[in-house]
Amino acid sequence: MKRAASPFSLAAGALFLLCLFLFFHRLADRDLWSSHEARAGMDAQSILDGEGLLPRLFDGRPELQKPPLYYWLVAAIARAREGPVDAWAVRLPSALAALACVALVVGLGWGAGRPIAGLCAGLVLATTMHFTWLARIGRIDVPLALTVSVAVAALYRALARPDGSRFASGVGYVAIAAGVLLKGPIGVVLPAAILAAHLLCEGRWPAFWELGAWRRLGRELGLAWGVPLVLALTVPVFWWAEVASGGQFFHEFFWAHNVERALGGGRLRAHAWWLYVPYFLLYFLPWSPLLLVAVVGRRCRFGPEAQFGLAWALAVLLVLSCARFKRADYLAPAYPGAALFVGCALERWAFSLGARRVLAGVVGVALIVAGAWAHQLAWKLPTKEPYRDYRAFAGEVRRAAPAPARVYFFRTEAHALAFHVGRPLVVVVDWAELQAHLRQPGPHHLVMPPDAAEDCPRHLRGVRLEVVARNTDGGRHERPLVLLRSSGADVQKTE
Repeated sequence: MKRAASPFSLAAGALFLLCLFLFFHRLADRDLWSSHEARAGMDAQSILDGEGLLPRLFDGRPELQKPPLYYWLVAAIARAREGPVDAWAVRLPSALAALACVALVVGLGWGAGRPIAGLCAGLVLATTMHFTWLARIGRIDVPLALTVSVAVAALYRALARPDGSRFASGVGYVAIAAGVLLKGPIGVVLPAAILAAHLLCEGRWPAFWELGAWRRLGRELGLAWGVPLVLALTVPVFWWAEVASGGQFFHEFFWAHNVERALGGGRLRAHAWWLYVPYFLLYFLPWSPLLLVAVVGRRCRFGPEAQFGLAWALAVLLVLSCARFKRADYLAPAYPGAALFVGCALERWAFSLGARRVLAGVVGVALIVAGAWAHQLAWKLPTKEPYRDYRAFAGEVRRAAPAPARVYFFRTEAHALAFHVGRPLVVVVDWAELQAHLRQPGPHHLVMPPDAAEDCPRHLRGVRLEVVARNTDGGRHERPLVLLRSSGADVQKTE
């Protein structure tokens, strides 16, 4: 005789189905709106096309803004599907990482003997509006959130045992290495800050002179072998990238995209130190009001897991606030911790205020969020597609200049258009360089913004240009572009 499914199993199954809808439904319907998505598509396709393991854009430039792990994952998914890189392959790592993050916070509650808190935390995380949106974008932030979550959860479990756990610590250090290969030093900094905040909250952070306590903490965390493990998994990859890029990787990635973003003084603008507080309250909706109520209340009533979750979220906010450049997407690693805290609070409120009322309210909010996403996916996002889609214009470009004809992109970084146009293409930013290209036998096809097209007669003396197409012919577009054609013979005749 079959045993009836437990309420926990039924609730976990319902949460899983909700996540499938929120993270995967119509995942590939949109074009690659994000610049990072299009870059990831080109980088992965270059790997599949046999250009080496160092990702490259379609104009031949190596991808040096980030380590290669995310682009390797996209290429592996496309290879497994036996097709070219598409929106599904670009976004699937984020969607899978989001599903794993939800499973992890549920597991944290279940492992602590608090299944209701775990399920509430998973439901909160899955229906946090910004987290759901990031799960549907091919960016590194949610996969990084997963590596940070796995690392801190594993090392948290190791610290909970008297002599630590070698297996849990090993999982944590492998996750840290994966985070470093996804986004660099922040993959180490965030887990370290979260664990430090947790130890401070528990009163287990040793004083500087307590050498014995430091040694004991190091043994519990397995630092003596964990740090070498992380270095062994990451340093060879970075060294290989430095050699394969001709000595450019360390300067471009570590200096320009880490040091300058953190300290300022680079190409990116600086933001106020407090900006992440309103960002978090806005992007953690609809659950940020409950988070504030729980924080104002006596959080000790919610148990050690709640304290750990709150320390987790606050540590991420503190670290990110120290950087001069700020972006809301970087908050993704804070959401699992905040969800764990809110989940524990909801469990205690259910016991004190009545389980049916509290859980019915939580489920009701989740259903409203799911309904909002159903409307967003079925009606609202499709209306924005013509404004951000580059596929139709890319078709116009390649009909005018069939491969293997080169297409010149002048003073525009339309990565989504470049992904759909495909190779060969050349990116040019200087008028003199463009003039030199146009001296070659033609015809030549150029894509540029309308204001640059208007300046062509002044900068390109004797060059006759013909407008072939505009991406605004069918309506407005987020980035108006013009396709022009010139003949090399016209240039030569005028010289």
